[in-house]
Amino acid sequence: MTLPNHDFLDYTLSKPINDTIEQVVFATGSAQILGQGIIQLEPIAEAKHSVVLSAGIHGNETAPIELLNTLLKQILDGELTLSIRLLIILGHPEAMRTGERFCDVNLNRLFCGAWRKYNGQEVARAQQLEHSVAQFFEAHQTGCKLHYDLHTAIRGSEYEKFAVHPFTHGQPYQQQQFDFYAAIGLEAVLLSHQPTTTFSYHSYINHGAQAATIELGQVHPFGQNDLLSLEKLSKALQLLIEQGELSCADATTVKLFSVVEVLIKDADDYLLKIADDVKNFTAFEAGFELATSNVSHYQIKQSGDAIVFPNVNLPVGQRAGLVVRQDSWETFRTV
Repeated sequence: MTLPNHDFLDYTLSKPINDTIEQVVFATGSAQILGQGIIQLEPIAEAKHSVVLSAGIHGNETAPIELLNTLLKQILDGELTLSIRLLIILGHPEAMRTGERFCDVNLNRLFCGAWRKYNGQEVARAQQLEHSVAQFFEAHQTGCKLHYDLHTAIRGSEYEKFAVHPFTHGQPYQQQQFDFYAAIGLEAVLLSHQPTTTFSYHSYINHGAQAATIELGQVHPFGQNDLLSLEKLSKALQLLIEQGELSCADATTVKLFSVVEVLIKDADDYLLKIADDVKNFTAFEAGFELATSNVSHYQIKQSGDAIVFPNVNLPVGQRAGLVVRQDSWETFRTV
C-alpha cells in the first residue's frame, strides 16, 4: 500500500471511519496506519527514543496539524532520516472536518479514564487514543519516552507560545525539557498544580513520559496558518527525528507561572468581569473582582496575578479559568 502523495492529513479526512491496518514502507523505516489519524513509524536502525506527537485534539486548531503532516511527508519522502520510534496522532478527524473544537464534549478532558463519565462520540476516540499510546509506549526499549501535544488557543495571549507542564506530584522537573521549551520559542510555561484529564498528563502519569501541552498561537482554518511562525519548533522536531536530540536554549528566558486559584462556574449566572477578548496571562491589580455569581465572588489577591483559559460558556461545575502567578527561577527545582 502507498499513501497518496504521502499526505496523511488528506488521507485521514477523506478515509471512512472503518480503517484497516495498512503498511507504508520508506527509505529509513516503515509505518503502520493504526486507525483514523493514527500512524506509527519504526526506524530501520535501533531507535533512540519513543516519541508521540499529537495535534488536532481540538479539531479547529489546525496549524500544528499542518506542521505534523509536513514533517511526516518529509520522512516518507526521504528528506528526513528516521532515528526514533514515532507515533503521530491527528486527534479528532470528525471535528477537523467540520472545523469545530469538538462535537459533543471536549476530548482533552476525557483522558486518564475520564471518558467513563461522559457520553458522545469523543468517548470512543479517547479510548482509542489511550489504547494506541499504551501499545506504543509498552514497546519502548531505549532512550526517552516523550509526548508533545500541540494546540492553538481560542483567544490571544500576552505570551503567544507557551506550555502547560504536567503536575509532577512533588517530583523534580527535568531541566532538559525546559531547555527544549526555550529552544522552540516558548515564552512561558504554566506549571500544573494538580492531576488533570488532558492527553499530555495521561502520558506522563500512566506511561512515565516527559510530556506537555504546547500552545502555539491562535486558531485559524486550514490553509490560513503562518507556519513560518513555527519554524523553531519545526527545526527542533526535525533534529529530534533525525538525530534523537532535544534542542536546548537558556531556559531562564522562559517565564514560569503557577496556579493560585481554579475558578469554578458555581451557578448559571457565574460571570467573569472581563472583556470577551481579554488575552491569556492578562494581569490585574489586587482587589479587582474577577468573578462573581449569586453564591460567590473572587477578588485578585496579589497585583500581577493573571487569568488563563477564561471561559464561562460551559456547564455549572466546570472550570471557568485559572488565576496564575509568576514564579522565580531561583526557587525552581530541576534535575
